Amino acid sequence: MADIFLAPLLQVFYEKLVSPALQKLGVLWGLTDDFQKLQQTLPIIQALLEDAEERQRTDRAVQIWLSKLNDAACKAEDLLEAFSHEVYKIHDLIYDLARSIARNEYLILENSLQQSDLAQLRHLSIIRDYRSSLFSDALYREKHLRTLLVVSGGGFWDAPAHVFSHFFYLRVLDLSGYDIKLPESIGELHCLKYLDLSKTHIEELPSTASSLCSLLILNLFGCYNLKRLPVVSNMTELRHLNISGREKLTDMPFGIEKLVHLLTLPIYVVKSSCFDFFLRGKRSDLTRLGNLNLRGELKIKHLERVGNGDDAKEANLMNKEYLKSLGLCWGNDDTSLFPNPALEASTARFLERKRQTPGPSQTNRCEMDANLGAEVLAHLQPHQNLQRLFVVGYPGLSFPHWILPKLTMVVLINCRGCLHLPTLGHLPLLETLRMEGMAEVTSIGREFYGENTPLIFPSLVELTIGDFPVLQEWSSIDGRETFPKLSKLTVRKCPNLIVMPSVLSLQHLELHDCNPRILRSLENLTLLSDLVIKRFTELLSLPGILLRNNCLLRSLKIISCPKLHSLPSELKNLTSLKSLTIRWCEELSSLPLGFQNLTALESLEIGDCHSLISLPQEGIGGLSSLRTLSIENCSNLASISMKFQDFTALEHLTIMYCPSLAALPDDLQYLSALQSLTTLGCPELVFLPEGLQHVTTLQTLEIRSCPSVTALPECGLQHFSIQDCPDLERRCQQDGGADWWKIAHVSYGYVFSSASRQSSGAASSSS
Repeated sequence: MADIFLAPLLQVFYEKLVSPALQKLGVLWGLTDDFQKLQQTLPIIQALLEDAEERQRTDRAVQIWLSKLNDAACKAEDLLEAFSHEVYKIHDLIYDLARSIARNEYLILENSLQQSDLAQLRHLSIIRDYRSSLFSDALYREKHLRTLLVVSGGGFWDAPAHVFSHFFYLRVLDLSGYDIKLPESIGELHCLKYLDLSKTHIEELPSTASSLCSLLILNLFGCYNLKRLPVVSNMTELRHLNISGREKLTDMPFGIEKLVHLLTLPIYVVKSSCFDFFLRGKRSDLTRLGNLNLRGELKIKHLERVGNGDDAKEANLMNKEYLKSLGLCWGNDDTSLFPNPALEASTARFLERKRQTPGPSQTNRCEMDANLGAEVLAHLQPHQNLQRLFVVGYPGLSFPHWILPKLTMVVLINCRGCLHLPTLGHLPLLETLRMEGMAEVTSIGREFYGENTPLIFPSLVELTIGDFPVLQEWSSIDGRETFPKLSKLTVRKCPNLIVMPSVLSLQHLELHDCNPRILRSLENLTLLSDLVIKRFTELLSLPGILLRNNCLLRSLKIISCPKLHSLPSELKNLTSLKSLTIRWCEELSSLPLGFQNLTALESLEIGDCHSLISLPQEGIGGLSSLRTLSIENCSNLASISMKFQDFTALEHLTIMYCPSLAALPDDLQYLSALQSLTTLGCPELVFLPEGLQHVTTLQTLEIRSCPSVTALPECGLQHFSIQDCPDLERRCQQDGGADWWKIAHVSYGYVFSSASRQSSGAASSSS
């Protein structure tokens, strides 16, 4: 397919065209205008390629044209590569010449403008800290400025009312991340094409912003305090309006339906009405979406405010063929539903919050009409090109039978009235499926898989099922292959589920808040590499066959199983295991024999296992690959008698909140790779082994809340921290401390006592 090669190649072209190297070459050879024109043309080429890719399937002439274009593109890439190579060969000459040519047009400032002769200034970047004023009088005289970028170091700028009155020709204004109150004069920037106010605390845009008739891009991403937008009917050239992260938004700006060139609008909020609770047939402003030919992603919020199916139909989603992601939300959903690598951490935090708190359709919403919800959803059917679909808080009893063959991701959250899952097994490209909060679904079976489909979920890779409180059975279908590519499965909060398919392709399995009997359905699995068992409140023991059959397991986490009293001896078969975590297993009193067989284990974490009394050598030893060992909050652990001479790879040792532990093993000197040692909250610990002085690799020592420790061994440390150890603190004082000579050489040291509220640092060097 041509698009598979040409689309990324266009991105390569663009990156090369905007690279500093080619920009310098453009200045040197007088090609700047040509490069700029080519940059502006690339989006048009992209659109043509998208159209051609669709047509090539039926039009032989288009196929031939794309083939020739492919050859030309390769030659063009070679030419750009040659340009770049030439630039780097004469880099110094180009740089000097570029500076000479552009010295009066381009300027980067720090804090304030001092130059007096700036008549030719066109492009300005200001790096400002919180103490300096943004503009000086000299800048106000530069009426030919085209670009203004401000990099903020903090502080608030209450812009003078006239500040933008001077910049008649300004095209680009970037105030992102700046705490600012925009003046009315912003409306005088009639040539402005790009305005970036993202991640600011701005609460509203001046009404004069409606006059920005040349604006192409308005970026308001992350403006969490922005409650409303001005009238936008005059911004007829606007292509991109990014309002993601504006969670206080209550409705859409007046005139948005007139922005017929608008391509990007990630969020649409249906306007609230004071009669929402009483008038079923009321008209809503959802119809304003009808004239917009949007592309990319769109999330429609507060669909419970739509009073009839006709309004949903007039939104005309069926004809928006360039939409790739669609979110349909009922209730007080306040989350970002579209995966974004740049926001991966924020998304992870959101998912964890969703597991622990009621969802948007559980609380803070009115009772929704199930029939009306079904009518609205049916008329919001998207175009067949849609790739990702998200439905949140849907109040209907069933899902419509849409034909969306290009779907790669489906997310259904808190559709609590639904009695059955939608039929999805026939979707040929579906890779990710997440379903949570289905309070009425009792079984998963034929209606989910679909009829007359020999291969069920042929492309599905990741499946999440969560918060199905009455789900009892999840069956497979005889004679048809199910989930042939499924590698990651998460089942969460399904307390009554006791039967599920045995998906032999599974590599990553997570089970949270489930019935222990579900583990019997998994005994035939053989390819697991990651296994998480969490919050099994009634689990007494793990089935040994599950571990015996999965010798390729690399990561095992057993968390919050309060009645688990032992681990199976089959644990010793996990010779590929690299990470083992055991936490909040209060009844676990010992570890199984055979730990020495875990020769690949690199990380071992044991925490909150209050029945553990000791870690004997026969229970845990011979771990020659272990790099990290953490023992935390084991209140009855009195001894660690394992022989550390076996732990030749151990780099990090942490022992925390073990109040019964009186001593560390004497043979710590054999830890030839140890880099850090942390002891925290061990009040019975009396001393640190003298053998530590022979650990030449030890760089960091942290001792906190171990008041019985009275002396330090001699170590070649680089960092140390002592806190809430009164006797040790006195011995480590610079003036007369008995152990001062042991730490005087340490570059970074910290001694602090919460009792005395005094702190001191070790000297940087003793030389």
